[in-house]
Amino acid sequence: MLGNAAERTQEDIQLLRNMGIPDWLLLPTVISPSENCDLDALPGVSDHLVQRCRDLGFTSFFAVQLAVIPVFLRRQALYDTRRSPGDLCVSAPTGSGKTIAYVLPIIDILSKRIVTRLRALVVLPTRELAIQVKETFEAFVKGTNLRVGAAVGQHSMAREQQMLVGKNTDDLPGGQSRVDILIATPGRLTDHIKETRNFSLQHLRFLVIDEADQLLNQNYNDWLNQILTATRPSTDKCDTSFSFKTDKNDVREPDAIAPNFLRSTFDLPRTDIDLVKVPTVQKLLFSATLTKNPAKIAGLHLTEPEYISVQRSADAEQVPDYTTPEGLKEFMTVCSLELKPLHLIYLLHHFNIRSCLCFTRSTDSTRRLQMLVEAYEARQKDHDKIIVADYSSELAKSERKTLLKKFANGEINLLICSDLIGRGIDLDNVAVVINYDVPYFMDKYIHRVGRTARAGRTEKQEARPFKDMLRQAGHLQQMKPLRIDHKKLEPFEENYNAALSSLE
Repeated sequence: MLGNAAERTQEDIQLLRNMGIPDWLLLPTVISPSENCDLDALPGVSDHLVQRCRDLGFTSFFAVQLAVIPVFLRRQALYDTRRSPGDLCVSAPTGSGKTIAYVLPIIDILSKRIVTRLRALVVLPTRELAIQVKETFEAFVKGTNLRVGAAVGQHSMAREQQMLVGKNTDDLPGGQSRVDILIATPGRLTDHIKETRNFSLQHLRFLVIDEADQLLNQNYNDWLNQILTATRPSTDKCDTSFSFKTDKNDVREPDAIAPNFLRSTFDLPRTDIDLVKVPTVQKLLFSATLTKNPAKIAGLHLTEPEYISVQRSADAEQVPDYTTPEGLKEFMTVCSLELKPLHLIYLLHHFNIRSCLCFTRSTDSTRRLQMLVEAYEARQKDHDKIIVADYSSELAKSERKTLLKKFANGEINLLICSDLIGRGIDLDNVAVVINYDVPYFMDKYIHRVGRTARAGRTEKQEARPFKDMLRQAGHLQQMKPLRIDHKKLEPFEENYNAALSSLE
């Protein structure tokens, strides 16, 4: 197994190079997850955004923000045709603050704009994640005149089109936009690229691909190529007599019009076109488990990329991709398959757990476990009762939203869920994560436990492959055994057997 980047030998690096992995990905800028700094100590962040952080309850910047924000702010121009802003790939644990790491610098840079153009696009794999990121942007744009929109299929296509470009039925050179920042899912975004008149990505300054590993593992109607194609200038020649006649409120600063739009609007001589070939769209990839697949990396067409990895560099066995949040405590208990539900109930009551996510492998398992725990809890006294609900992809969007709100407010203590909720959903009050069915892959485990700062676990038949997976990832030493005395289960058995009988 290869250790951390700092500890790899030249032979290790050459082996990975021969596999097609580029040097920038082999030698990341590494920062420890324990690093942090005061809000005032990070240079370049505007006083307004520092104050917004305080207003929202933040007291310091975490490791990923400390590493990423200064890299963003090195290139603060809206557009620069002389040099590329440089692309950025970030690998950091789920729950470590990746969203804030790109929200703040994007707002800081775009707040200098005068004309509203679609300049920042954030792509996420699910509607729930997209809505959450939109809410984060909206919280921080207060006090600026930036506008944030979403294209996630939450509303009808016509309503989204009205929100994005308005009602103008004329084809406008370079398109038009009513938003500066767009949060989107791949399917809905490609719909707008194909069908929405005047929707344009040619003014784009930032392209953020969040949960990049999940997005790149699924094609979504070739969404990435469609986006990259839409950011490139059109090959059609336009009438050079086009003039910038604007209304009195549409004052254009010199860089209000993106170089891509300039390239597609004017019939420039060949030498002038050559001068503005520098890419102006900055691609930013964020994930807890960044891909090392050379083909997928090549498909991104990255320019002068830089790789930042939040990892425990002092731990030679720790694989960079699989760093868990600082302060996370991990335990594993082994039991027979038929006793898994009883062990779960015991853990919930013995440790007085009242804010827990419990992951199962399938929607069917989620529902069956929820029914069993609910039947058991119906026999408990009110002050001891745990309120349980299931959360899966089979629920309507409104139902999922209601459940998350109740869980956040403490009205639901145990949320049994499939991996739909495993990536990026921000639930600040989660105290414990239980992997009732262990995941097959390490990246899924990392995303699950990233929901909290503490975690527990129950399994038997899966124990050996689970341990093998942890061992191969250099993570087994962080897992402490949790042994349960069978005599302690006896007080729970009567109600448990009664609950089983009631379901039968």
